[in-house]
Amino acid sequence: MKYVKLFSALAIIMAIVISPTTGVFAQTDINADVNADVSVAAENTDKQIYKEKQVREQIKEQRQDLKSKLTDLQNLRNNRLDTNSKIDVVSSLEFSGKVIGWAVIGGQAVPTTFDLSGEAGKIGLRGWKITGTATAEIGDRNVLFDLQGHARGNHVSLKGTTSEFDSVIIHLNGYFAPVANDAGSFALAFHRSAIVNEQAQIRIPLILVGQVDTTPIGDALPLVSDSVDVSADLTAIFN
Repeated sequence: MKYVKLFSALAIIMAIVISPTTGVFAQTDINADVNADVSVAAENTDKQIYKEKQVREQIKEQRQDLKSKLTDLQNLRNNRLDTNSKIDVVSSLEFSGKVIGWAVIGGQAVPTTFDLSGEAGKIGLRGWKITGTATAEIGDRNVLFDLQGHARGNHVSLKGTTSEFDSVIIHLNGYFAPVANDAGSFALAFHRSAIVNEQAQIRIPLILVGQVDTTPIGDALPLVSDSVDVSADLTAIFN
């Protein structure tokens, strides 16, 4: 009986001693699991941040590449314009006229007028080298631009500079076509055009339409456009 009581007492003591140790191990396992979950979450967050950073870098590189391509395209166009300006061409006609429309300033359309005059000479079969001036009246401002450029087919591209403002350049790009039943007259439409202040990085879009009349210089033959049956073409379009 004495030994039974002794063994019972020893069993109780062992249970008391082991129990806190088991609790410690259990708490340690829980902490380990929590730490593992936190570590996994942190690792996933780092991966997500890294992926987002890579996407941002790719977008930045694509934008820079597109910007470079646009710059190269603009330089190519400018080089072509400069090349044409250096070609020695004998002017064969004079032109004068006017285009009117709008300059978009601060989101509003301001009435604008350009008085055009100058000379043009043939480059090849369908090309023209153009030099002249444009007096721009925009709101209450008047600026004189010296023009140079070229025309080919039905496309015309002119670049203008002014001695009044070193950093201001005008780009007149669009279409021209002979006026039906009016020999020597040409309709103009400048729609991809703008006045640019390169230093201030300001661009004012222009929307201009009008007409110029041409006069042969010296013994040059007058321009004669092929006659067009306007009625027949309109009937074919709208029927």
